Amino acid sequence: MIHILTLTYLAAPDVVAAHLPEHKAWLRDHADKGRILLSGPRPDGGAVIVTADLDDTQVRELVESDPWHLLGLVSYELTAFEARRTSPGVVTSPEPDAGVLLINVATTNNAAETVDTLASAVEHVAATADGFLGSRLLTSVEGDAVINLAAWSDEQRFAAIFDDSEFSRRYKAFAETTTGAKFRLYRTSRVITPAR
Repeated sequence: MIHILTLTYLAAPDVVAAHLPEHKAWLRDHADKGRILLSGPRPDGGAVIVTADLDDTQVRELVESDPWHLLGLVSYELTAFEARRTSPGVVTSPEPDAGVLLINVATTNNAAETVDTLASAVEHVAATADGFLGSRLLTSVEGDAVINLAAWSDEQRFAAIFDDSEFSRRYKAFAETTTGAKFRLYRTSRVITPAR
């Protein structure tokens, strides 16, 4: 389950701020381990943390290891939900799983046409393929390249799309708009978060 952890300050702001470096180090450590996906302050005070896909025991251990919690500076409110959809590139599992991320890079002389034809192939996959988790199409600032980031539950389900003649037809139309294209499948090996 994904957990939204809402932190409420129990101490004066200056006391909380005095222990911010330890809390930030704790956040970064767990973000680097893939356990924390997002975190930040709320405009009205307090903070929010969004976890990766963790069980109840893992979340309890996470909360209990927070220096702010250990010092009694915050209280935690937990809301859990099952993540059924994620944006491509967002990995919700802190441990390696069978999921793969496709990165398809195409150079082009007409980015709009390339995006449209690739979108047609991806929309077909979205409507028909088992194991497809979502896609994001990016265009370079210069307009000379298109990148497709697509998440899949596993490599076998990704490979199965090439048995679909309609997908193959649409992908060929996309390839004809490019000056070159190459794709690779990737798995998460390490997460490095900003040191803010």
